[in-house]
Amino acid sequence: MAAMESPYRFAKDSPSRQLLWELSQLAISTQEKFNDRLDRASKEREAAHSSALAASVAEHERVRRDAEIERQRIELQIQEEQRKREEEERRKLEQQIRQRAERDEAERARAAERAEREATAERKAREAETIRQRAAKAQAEAEAEAAKRLKEKEEQERRAKQLDEQKRFQAAEANRVAREKRASTEKARNQEARSVSSKQAALQTTQPPPRSPEREAEYQRYHEIHKKLKELRKYMADQAKQIPGLKQKMGDMRREIKKSVGQFTEDKNANKTPHSRILNVLKEAVTSFPQPTTSLAMFIARPVQDAQAPALVIFLLNHFAKAVISQYINEASVSPKLADPIGTVASSIFALEDLKCNGVSLIDVLIAKFHVVCPPLFGIYGDEKTTEGRTRLGWWREGPDGPWISDQRHWDRMAGLGAGFASIALRNFEKSRSENPYPPYHYWQSLSSILNIPAGHVTETHLILVRSMLLNSESRFMLFFGKPALSALRFAIFEFPKKAAQQTPAASSLAGLEHTLKKDKGIYI
Repeated sequence: MAAMESPYRFAKDSPSRQLLWELSQLAISTQEKFNDRLDRASKEREAAHSSALAASVAEHERVRRDAEIERQRIELQIQEEQRKREEEERRKLEQQIRQRAERDEAERARAAERAEREATAERKAREAETIRQRAAKAQAEAEAEAAKRLKEKEEQERRAKQLDEQKRFQAAEANRVAREKRASTEKARNQEARSVSSKQAALQTTQPPPRSPEREAEYQRYHEIHKKLKELRKYMADQAKQIPGLKQKMGDMRREIKKSVGQFTEDKNANKTPHSRILNVLKEAVTSFPQPTTSLAMFIARPVQDAQAPALVIFLLNHFAKAVISQYINEASVSPKLADPIGTVASSIFALEDLKCNGVSLIDVLIAKFHVVCPPLFGIYGDEKTTEGRTRLGWWREGPDGPWISDQRHWDRMAGLGAGFASIALRNFEKSRSENPYPPYHYWQSLSSILNIPAGHVTETHLILVRSMLLNSESRFMLFFGKPALSALRFAIFEFPKKAAQQTPAASSLAGLEHTLKKDKGIYI
């Protein structure tokens, strides 16, 4: 620091001034030294602070590094523990999978062994049964052969005796016969001519005109199917006596089907349970008793390539069809709307691929029963006042040789069967993956065959059938056939009743269907 210049520095005339200057110089020097010490102390403190701060930063960095190393060590330890846990879990899972596989393999082995034992036992039982049957058959054949030889011997002796007697009377009889023959030949010829003329005249007045050969052949074919079903029922009864457990199973399955069919109502959701039970029974029949088998072609009206199926399945389908017909007669005759859910289930059962013969449905089992219990559905007609006519019309008796059922019961049966036939023949399978087992053209053929019955041969039965086939089915009829269906409705309601021999309540009821369709369905014909 530069020394302050003082005007008294060189003043030598006053010692006090000299002293004052020296004191001031001393004070200035002292101040400068003090300031220097302060500066040095400040620099030293700054250096100490900087050194301490650097040391603190270094220590913080060291602590941070140590913490980072510890963190990494802990993370590695955690990862190692997690890896060990995962490894242990994987090992336990593999052990569980291996143990489960060993258990499954052991169970399969036991099941295979059990199945083999059962198959062996069943095979031995069949072989023993076959041997027993063959022995019984051989014994029966031997006994039959012995009885036959004894019968032939007795027959020969009887014939020899008859021959001797015949020879004694032959000469006398020959002369008598020759005389009588000449006298009676001319008389018999005249009587026969008169008898033939009388019969022809009677037939012309009582018998209906003949149908086309094709329709008659079809009608007879369905009756043949019905006869085959009866033979199958007898065959299964015989088989039940030979095959263990078959008789009990047949009875249980038949009763289950009959009970389930009797539980159908107008509620679609409620019908799912009995429908499912029927399907389960038929599936069980296929797997439980694959033997004996039967031909399927004999139960189909048109020619098809034959196939074999368990006879028990056809037996059960026959009873299913019988139960369906019974429901139509007993329930649909009272509540015609109930026919539709029954027809829905029946069509779906016969549409199943597993119940077909080379792709052809077995619904002819059901249709054959319609031909037997309701022939007028297929154009059959006859006089309701004669035994022959009632038989042709499907008029039922109280028993095999009993009296005819009452008129009202017969008409109720026909009403229920007509509604039932419509519920099967007018099913819509457009949204189904299955093929319709009985397409709607069968309905058109049936209705057409009835409406084309010659005038004078239309009976109360036909009028009731036509009304029940149309009521509650007219919408689907028009859906399938459009304008031709409307024309058929007009003819059925306005013209067909006029073809009846006389106007009856049934004719009036059919004609009144016009008002019902207009009021309830909005259909104007």
